[in-house]
Amino acid sequence: MTFLEMLRARYAAIRAQIEEVQSRAVADNQRDFTEDELRQVNELGEQAAALVPRIEAAAAEQTRNAAVDAAAGAVAASVAAAAAAGTDAGPGHSVGQAAAAGAPGSPQNRSEGAGALGSGTPQGLGGFSAQDRDPGHYIRNSQYAFFTDLVNAGMGDPDARQRLNEHQRALSTGVAGAGLVPPIWLTQEYESIARQGRVVAQGVRHFPIGMNPSPLTLPRQTTGTDAVVAEQSSENTGVTGTDAYASTSDVVTPKPTAGAQTFSRQMLDMSDPRIDGLIFADLTAVYNRKVEDKVTAALVAAAGAAVTTLATEAAFMGTPPAMPAADAITDAAVALWNARKLPATEIAMRVSRWGRFSKVRDTTGRKLFPLSDAGPVNVDGVGSVVASGNIEGLPVLATDGLGIGGATYPENILVYRASDTILFEGDMLRFQYEQPTGPESIRIGIWAYTAVIVRQAANSVRRIQITAA
Repeated sequence: MTFLEMLRARYAAIRAQIEEVQSRAVADNQRDFTEDELRQVNELGEQAAALVPRIEAAAAEQTRNAAVDAAAGAVAASVAAAAAAGTDAGPGHSVGQAAAAGAPGSPQNRSEGAGALGSGTPQGLGGFSAQDRDPGHYIRNSQYAFFTDLVNAGMGDPDARQRLNEHQRALSTGVAGAGLVPPIWLTQEYESIARQGRVVAQGVRHFPIGMNPSPLTLPRQTTGTDAVVAEQSSENTGVTGTDAYASTSDVVTPKPTAGAQTFSRQMLDMSDPRIDGLIFADLTAVYNRKVEDKVTAALVAAAGAAVTTLATEAAFMGTPPAMPAADAITDAAVALWNARKLPATEIAMRVSRWGRFSKVRDTTGRKLFPLSDAGPVNVDGVGSVVASGNIEGLPVLATDGLGIGGATYPENILVYRASDTILFEGDMLRFQYEQPTGPESIRIGIWAYTAVIVRQAANSVRRIQITAA
């Protein structure tokens, strides 16, 4: 996946969530958004708007790269054609004309050759062609590094791109030998470990705490005035009044999520792109996965006992026309609505579990979760194996936070109200210090405080469990 494709996939996912909320409001007697829905749409809209300039910039960069590649190919073809015809690639100069003008070492040819160098096109020099003079950008003591300029040019740095173009014009892999000019794809094809980012954690409420790990106190009502509010039994009868209202508080203590990597000084001094940037990126990717796990673990703990337990995969699939899995989703959503007095907003499950939902068919072989809900009948949801969809109108979030693969049991499916879960997250500290044990080693790391709480914990999340294969 290219960087542009990744951004477009993020935008498409956000757009699908917005359209899902809009469709739910239209389907529900064409009502206006609820307060939570309006907040969710506004937040998603801000995320989408922030992606637009990045997508436009990446698309423009990709277009420019294609134009440069096309131009380079045209120049190479022109030079090859000129060489095959026995002429110089320079405009109006044949090999014979150059030879007639004087010997290769004559003042006339030296002047012509020196004046033409740097133009980007080989010039006729008495029977041979000279390329642009090497500008010396990437010599041993240069302040510039070839691979660093590759990375910066890909991010839109015009100076880095100009240095690369001048360097490429000055060298020839055909003459100097393969490998002297490093292929441009080396950095672009850098392969990092495949990790999922935040999925469930991205949809819950966020509360920034900076660098302050102090405990957070959240008040909570425990008992209401239900017993003291009643219809007056007769005229002149006094109002019943007792001390019925009670409250308590929940205390959340942020804990640091941190990690460090030690590597040799030689690795830092010799590598481009800089190894510290690659390690920081990897540490951050792991941190995001840990945050995802922390949020899903809090939801599982808050859910308590499963609303529905399916003993095996066969019980999950059922025998058409029965659909135990879809019924379990409905039962969990209704149980949450009854308890929370507000409907669920999300479903979270493993990627492999969403794949099993996608395979379910009715007695005639029709999919119960097709690519679109336009046209098909007897449909429980929509979606595909390349994108999450919805079940019973609730968007599905496929996450590794509930497990990777298909062999971990018991397995949980969560139906929950996202706005009831709060992720407290501090600023990430990126630190680097040298010589932890001596001049031969360098250590870099990350540090950030996080905490998760599920408000209305007994009411805002419900769990479905598949016990065994």
